[in-house]
Amino acid sequence: MRVRIEEIPENESDEIIVRCRKDTPEIRSICSDIESLIRRAPSEPDRNASPNRPSQRIGGPLNAIPTPEFYKGEEQYYLSFSEILFFETEGEKVIAHTATDSYETKQRLYELESMLPGSFVRISRSSIANVAHIFSIQKGLTRVGLVTFRGSYKEVYVSRKYGRHA
Repeated sequence: MRVRIEEIPENESDEIIVRCRKDTPEIRSICSDIESLIRRAPSEPDRNASPNRPSQRIGGPLNAIPTPEFYKGEEQYYLSFSEILFFETEGEKVIAHTATDSYETKQRLYELESMLPGSFVRISRSSIANVAHIFSIQKGLTRVGLVTFRGSYKEVYVSRKYGRHA
């Protein structure tokens, strides 16, 4: 996959086009991430910026969005939101699950909710799932259902209270 930036005349409006052979969950997740960034990007230019002094927002709107830090022991990892299947609490810890591994983050679920792209949905009091990776939701007679993920053995429970939104 490659990324290309094309400058256009001033009289044309900005547009982001995603070209792909097939519409996949990964492509949907990327589009969701872009839409989320656009919604959160400041609509006005930085009034404090001047030609002699650069803006405080280094790198533009993409860096204006905080990114969670992920850890395994003392080692820090850098993950893309599109890699994450779900977040869940285990006691006092919040764990980010990918298809094959899991990482601890210092953010709380409510903090993650405010920084995650639109493809992430709260599915229970203790879990947030990336709907782009959901393979199935098995609804039971009880108040909970079981969520399975595409390409992974991992599962998480969804409560009926939150399940309407997933």
